[in-house]
Amino acid sequence: MPVKEPTSNGCRITRSLLTLAKRERRMEIVETINATQPNIIAWQGYKLDQSVRCNSLSLRHMIPNDHLLVRIHEAKELEFSFIYEITKNRYCANYGRPSIDPVLFFRMQIISYLYGIKSNRRLCKEIQLNIAYRWFCGLSLEDKVPDHSSLSRIRDRFGVELFQEIFISLIKQWYELDIIKGETIISDASLVESNASMNSLILRKDQGDSQKRELKKYERRYHDFREGKKVRKISNQTHVSRTDPDCSLVSRTNGYKKLCYKTHYSIDSDSRIIIDCYVSTGSQHECIVLPSRVWNILNNFSFRVKEWIADKGYGRGPTYGYFKLLGITTYIPLHVDNLGEGKISRGEFQYDREQDRYKCPQGHYLYPYDKLDKKQIKRYRITGGHCKNCSLKSGCISDNYSNRGRFIYRNPYQDEIDEVKVRQNRIDFKKKLIERKWKIEGLFGEAKENHGLRGAKFRSVQKTQIQILMIAIVQNFKRILKIIFWFFYLLLLKIKKY
Repeated sequence: MPVKEPTSNGCRITRSLLTLAKRERRMEIVETINATQPNIIAWQGYKLDQSVRCNSLSLRHMIPNDHLLVRIHEAKELEFSFIYEITKNRYCANYGRPSIDPVLFFRMQIISYLYGIKSNRRLCKEIQLNIAYRWFCGLSLEDKVPDHSSLSRIRDRFGVELFQEIFISLIKQWYELDIIKGETIISDASLVESNASMNSLILRKDQGDSQKRELKKYERRYHDFREGKKVRKISNQTHVSRTDPDCSLVSRTNGYKKLCYKTHYSIDSDSRIIIDCYVSTGSQHECIVLPSRVWNILNNFSFRVKEWIADKGYGRGPTYGYFKLLGITTYIPLHVDNLGEGKISRGEFQYDREQDRYKCPQGHYLYPYDKLDKKQIKRYRITGGHCKNCSLKSGCISDNYSNRGRFIYRNPYQDEIDEVKVRQNRIDFKKKLIERKWKIEGLFGEAKENHGLRGAKFRSVQKTQIQILMIAIVQNFKRILKIIFWFFYLLLLKIKKY
């Protein structure tokens, strides 16, 4: 007797029964999680029996003990269970489909940045094929690897705030374990090429009439052609990237010209652990960003900072004044202080604080008459024509201003600047600067060579901030493992000695 083909109604009934069975199985899993893990929301995707599966085949026995992921997994200082609590408010407790385990997502991100895997597609393929990656993520050989599109959606929904919270929580854990001292901080910055080409630059839109703007542009080109001038250079004031408006144009005297972001690191000097990382536009100066990062560190952590080390890019008057208010000793060399300098240095002019005037070596006074830089820097000059007949004129005034009297500029932070001028020639100051080079610049080199810091994976400053946070986290993991190794190694030497 021939078998009848199932009708459409029969197919619908079969699908309904299968859906009902899946729902019942899902509710059983939810009830089990709620009974065994009261602190975890079932819809967070928590995986049951992660360590006892894989058809009696233990993946752990197939991975060598010195594997980097094994060392990270077994280190008590690198615990990830707190992520459930941090992500708890981003899931609903009553309804919805079970999501990807947030710890699984975070472990996949660690693999991605630890081994410099830029593409989510490639990451999922690597985890699917690599036993060590599967074991680290808590996946058995039968488990399906999450889809690459899910990783992108989870990252965007979590946002930079959650990654920042994870980063801060890890730093607090290590500070409580006395791994981080927090007494001496080193800061530096490095450029990161954006995920946008120079061909994406377009003219910024201004408020003027478009026809008038176009007419002026063609008039300028015509006159430049007549006079033999070069084509007008592009700049951040005139152009912006169409694909990534947050990045900015950075150019150097050696011909370097790229669209970039700037990464700012602050590390603990003793442990070399990154305690703060931040992304700004490539054109933003380091000394402008530093005060906000100092406040962020002091606000998030209970560090007792005594010293702050940085290169001369941070060596400006406001920086010295800010740290003086905080009572922190700085080892930051002066960037430049030659404004208004002549053949006779400003140090040979005596400053009268009460009268607010300078006295030259010949006994004449220089009085303030102008202010520069948003009325911050004062300019002093000699009045009465005393410089014309002065015997020291040729050795005092530079050749460019020989027809004028001597003038001097004074910064509102001049006292702090003068103090740094004396301190930066001392041996202890120079030792701190040498220490800065290999401690923090080595981290930038490591991140660019091994962890993908050479270029931005994403577009927009927020997504690039997530990338930098994850790179800093995996670099900190490596520092922690190194500290643990040396601790037990020295402990073993002491035991053998006694």
